[in-house]
Amino acid sequence: MLILTRPAVTAIENSMKLNDKTRHGVRIMAEAGGCSGPKYAMRFEQEPRDDDVVIEIRNVRVFVDEPSMNILRGATVDYSEDAENFGFNFILAQPESSCGEPGSGHSCSCSKAC
Repeated sequence: MLILTRPAVTAIENSMKLNDKTRHGVRIMAEAGGCSGPKYAMRFEQEPRDDDVVIEIRNVRVFVDEPSMNILRGATVDYSEDAENFGFNFILAQPESSCGEPGSGHSCSCSKAC
């Protein structure tokens, strides 16, 4: 499951009100990246797609497609107003096997052997 902190939910609720999108949900997308990690995007949408995972927290409906959920499963979405970390932050769950373990046989998308 995807976890949204209270500050993240509050920021989404405030943005929905500010942009007159209170009847919308927010789509969260993740795309596998290279060595920099996944890329994330968020946008308002009126309704979920048929194959979306829908998460409801307070007045916020979150829509996540299955490929994005595979990346985001167990992740936490936080929001910060701190100057050094401003905005939405995605903290991924730690993988069960570490890329740095000798002999793991895994490789990064940038072709670095792990």
